[in-house]
Amino acid sequence: MKAFILDDEASAITTLSLMLKRYIPEITEIQSATQPVPTIQDIQKFNPNLVFLDIQMPVVNGFEWLKRFPHRTFDVIFTTAHDNYAIQAIRFSALDYLLKPIDAAELRSAVNRFLMKRDDREGQNQLYKNLLFNIGAEQRNFKLAVSTTEGCFFFSTGEIIRLEAEGSYSRILFSNRKPLLVSRTLKDYEDLLNDHGFIRTHKSHLINRSCIQSINPEGFAVLTDGSQIEISRRRKAEVLTALRDFMK
Repeated sequence: MKAFILDDEASAITTLSLMLKRYIPEITEIQSATQPVPTIQDIQKFNPNLVFLDIQMPVVNGFEWLKRFPHRTFDVIFTTAHDNYAIQAIRFSALDYLLKPIDAAELRSAVNRFLMKRDDREGQNQLYKNLLFNIGAEQRNFKLAVSTTEGCFFFSTGEIIRLEAEGSYSRILFSNRKPLLVSRTLKDYEDLLNDHGFIRTHKSHLINRSCIQSINPEGFAVLTDGSQIEISRRRKAEVLTALRDFMK
């Protein structure tokens, strides 16, 4: 397997190259570059399976560089220092990123996920298209990529009424279509949707606060679809505060 590293910091390339050689034996060839502009030809000639792509680079950032490959034959793992907007766009698109300094276990996990998905070229291309959409959109308009056994779907957060835990899975309930069962935990979605108006009301429930119509006398949240969702005692004050802030 071949990997290409694009990063404007030579020291970052050296570090990642050493980590790949030590921890990722599947990768047997590595090439790299510190300048994004001339590497299009280099990439096409080298034909890597995987590109480690730095987001923050001068002249052309990682997302702009990726747009130059409308017919990619490689997958991408993004590398970045903390950049909340970029990370949110990547996570909403169900793609992988590594925070610098890169952790060896996280690197191994990201490559494992790549190996599991590498044969699904059509699905991966849809995720990258969604990423480029998200990068060009305001954060509140991001589309959430949802991968299921039925295929890959993309939704605005406004279409989601609530999410419900089912073991290590989550059931997503919508305003305009049948529910979907997804192999991601509710905690994953809580971390992802916390800044997009969703409230964890109970260990098993994550709710779009714009869909809460009222809190009934029994302490349940009454939603726009008529469902009544329990608010746990320890979360009640937090939920009420979030609703008050939302109504301001």
